Amino acid sequence: MTSSTVVDEPLENPGPEPAPARRFRRLGAGTLRLVLFLALGAVILSFGLVAGTGDGRERTRSFSEIALAEARTSARALSAEAGALAAAGKNPEAVELLAQAEGLRTQAALLTSTGREPAAARNTFEEPLVVSGSAGKDRAGSPAVPEAPDAKDLEPYVRALAASAKANLQAAWRADAGTARLLAATGAAQQVWATRTAGLYGLALPETNGPHTGDPAAASEATEAPAAEKKLSNCADAGTGEKTADTAAGTPSGRAAAGSAAPDAAAALKAAIDAEFGAAYAYEVALAQDPSAATRGGQWQTRMAAHQSRGTDAVAYLPGLCLPAVPPVAAYRLDAGFLRNPADALPPLEQQFPAVYADLVALSEGELRGWAIDRLAAVSAELYLQTEIVPASPGLDAVPEDLPWN
Repeated sequence: MTSSTVVDEPLENPGPEPAPARRFRRLGAGTLRLVLFLALGAVILSFGLVAGTGDGRERTRSFSEIALAEARTSARALSAEAGALAAAGKNPEAVELLAQAEGLRTQAALLTSTGREPAAARNTFEEPLVVSGSAGKDRAGSPAVPEAPDAKDLEPYVRALAASAKANLQAAWRADAGTARLLAATGAAQQVWATRTAGLYGLALPETNGPHTGDPAAASEATEAPAAEKKLSNCADAGTGEKTADTAAGTPSGRAAAGSAAPDAAAALKAAIDAEFGAAYAYEVALAQDPSAATRGGQWQTRMAAHQSRGTDAVAYLPGLCLPAVPPVAAYRLDAGFLRNPADALPPLEQQFPAVYADLVALSEGELRGWAIDRLAAVSAELYLQTEIVPASPGLDAVPEDLPWN
């Protein structure tokens, strides 16, 4: 038997690779890996940048934008809680709370930041605050004959409302002009609402105002120098005792404007001074000419003295704007309608002050703005604590329907 064995031919051995070729191949492979690594890193970085653009605005938001957003969130929550506490509004307390819910809802619309938030998000329901008592537990329905909520149910709401007012008034000191005016106005209204609600239920009202750092008297005591004698060293006439013509006339030039104050701060301050002393003069005329002065004389005397005092306080801020601390001449022109019936003309005269001080808040800075904020809050309390309706933003004519993003 014959067998055969087939032996495969050995593979061809090319021999060792030349050293230069081997180095070139390794260098090419390393270069390729480096290019791929850099490309992958660039892709990952681009993804990170794209993913981060949504939060970029959040990280770079200004103080005014943050304060505006916080104020709006607070107003929405307070509005929801006031509506829940009001039940169906068949008693004086519930009617007041329903009015506050509507006013706070208006504030939230005014506080929307230039429409950058989608409309759907602006109109979503906000959960009310969590309160103790029956008013905060059963939101689904209301009893057949609604009752006013108990004081214990209102106390958390009043505390939150007062805290929101304080936060807005304080934030207005640092915000930009338009935001400062809006925050001060909404804070003033919330302070009035908190005071009204606390009065209805006999609750203790938390402190809503901070220290009056804008008070010129306080500044005088701190430095042992009268505020009226102070002026900034960067005034154009520093050290000469003379005033430039345009500054003395109440229209400050760019170089005469004080420090960081807005160019129109002097005009706004002079408008407040004229309004205060003008009102005092109007009360003086009413005391002399109106027959009802016999019965209203005491009240009018008090109002006249209050306006004179506020005008004097405002004059103390003039040197900070490179203006002489000189009160205006106590003589103002009154229209014929006022002279025919001073008693009826005096209440509308008082209505001008929220707008006067809201303008001063927007156009001033520092201690002067702090004083203007305090004045706006004070005149709002004087005007609206006993009225049927409290405006959502005292001193501002804006309504949500007029804003382009609502």
